Amino acid sequence: MKKLTAILLATLMLVSIFASCGGNDETTTTEISTTEAPTTEVPTTEIPTTEALTTEAPTTETPTTEAPTTETPTTIDPNAPWSSKTDVRDTWKGKTLNVACSTWVSEIYCVLELCVKEGEESIFGTRIDNAIFERQKFVENTYGVKLNFLNATKVNMPDALEKASLAENINYDLCIPRMMNAQSIVAGGYVYDLANREFIDFRNSYYDENLVKIYTAHGHTFFAAGGFSIVEKETASVLFVNKKLLNDGNEKEIDELYNLVREDKWTFDRLVTYCEAAYSDNGDANDIFRYVHGLCCSDLSSYFDYFGVTQAGVNKATGEWQLTINDDKVDDIITAILNSNNAIWCKPYSGYGSWVASDNHGFERDKILFYNTTLNHTYLENEDKGVVPFPMLNENQGRYYVPCIEQIATLMCIPKITQDRVMSEYFMDVLCWTGEEYTMKAYIENKKDQCKDDADIEMITEYIIPNISYDIGEAVGWGKLIDIKYDSYRGNKNNFDLLYEEKAPKALEIIAEWNAAWGGYTEE
Repeated sequence: MKKLTAILLATLMLVSIFASCGGNDETTTTEISTTEAPTTEVPTTEIPTTEALTTEAPTTETPTTEAPTTETPTTIDPNAPWSSKTDVRDTWKGKTLNVACSTWVSEIYCVLELCVKEGEESIFGTRIDNAIFERQKFVENTYGVKLNFLNATKVNMPDALEKASLAENINYDLCIPRMMNAQSIVAGGYVYDLANREFIDFRNSYYDENLVKIYTAHGHTFFAAGGFSIVEKETASVLFVNKKLLNDGNEKEIDELYNLVREDKWTFDRLVTYCEAAYSDNGDANDIFRYVHGLCCSDLSSYFDYFGVTQAGVNKATGEWQLTINDDKVDDIITAILNSNNAIWCKPYSGYGSWVASDNHGFERDKILFYNTTLNHTYLENEDKGVVPFPMLNENQGRYYVPCIEQIATLMCIPKITQDRVMSEYFMDVLCWTGEEYTMKAYIENKKDQCKDDADIEMITEYIIPNISYDIGEAVGWGKLIDIKYDSYRGNKNNFDLLYEEKAPKALEIIAEWNAAWGGYTEE
């Protein structure tokens, strides 16, 4: 786990510092074999250019008909998702299902199946490794197909799809790209619409229905997300809390904090109250840890994300993309921040007083009450540390927002170069529900082992993961409209209107391109 943390920290620093995108395409095959049938019920920017995991050019041949030995599952649960489709379960027996995946700068930001090899322990740990093998074996034995996960690209999936489309010997049956590639994939005409298909029901719990809605425009849904990936869970932004600084570890104070979350009363004003109570100054100008701060945040502009302000979204009435960053909530957020006591904030990358960029050290040394970072950190192994979602702006907000790193998080789609569209739809559903049943369950079990307090795993499973949110504009840049977020309240002044007037025209041009791509889709 410590090794995993070190890799995650290094990668997240790269993502936060750089803003350039690209990568060369490459394809290598990674085949895995992975027992019991699960018993789930069916509920009705650019990014750093960095070497990926492999270096061979695409050489994937059209799959042959060889498949694993088919074994009937020992227990057939009538409520299992696949059992309702028993009449077609063997339709594709003997086929190889090619799943094209994007890689990243470290294994944790790749589709897990690309990195786990039988007989070798990966950075994810034995439990998750075993879950991947068991899931793989279950799918292959139950459906008679062979799963073939392909390292198809260094980040830039549209280029990989273009090359594969021009080749005669390559076909991808499913594709798992980065969220940042969504628009280019649609604009290139590389994928099928997933709306109103027989084997895909986004109401099922193993899909992320919120994300599906975000990526649905002009009546078309090209992307799905859900339990098949843990990347966005690990990159979810949360507030770790130092319990020692809550009135010297008073258990009543700790319980009250958790109760505020449970009762939907954990708001920005409450955060400020906690931070002001924790703030202190020992008066030693030579002491780098002179202050005890209420909150350490790498950039306060991220508050826009925490309170659910997005740069662009879909107009419910028209189904078209539109600018949404000019929501009235923006002024409310800026006003709340500017009216708060700035002495409570520790901003390591922009500096405050004698403070330097040593945010995690300050948290570890009991100099910070709340530390804003991603969920992958292992602070919960310390009984003095807890975790909560970022607060709501006010109780009228109605839900917590938990942003993840959209440039790293993944989607799933069906390329037009699939062997069989219906097969791809069927197995998109299979991979999503088995991912939820196997790898996600193993991931949650790991978190349970990590948490010293049952309330913390409750925060993760009930208030953080279910509220992971996405800003489609953040993922693709929207003509650098994101600059408004960074600069809108620099110098203790509300600069939003001026910045919006400057940036909006270019963003509107890009939105027009999105509407043309989504609205111009045709079935072939």
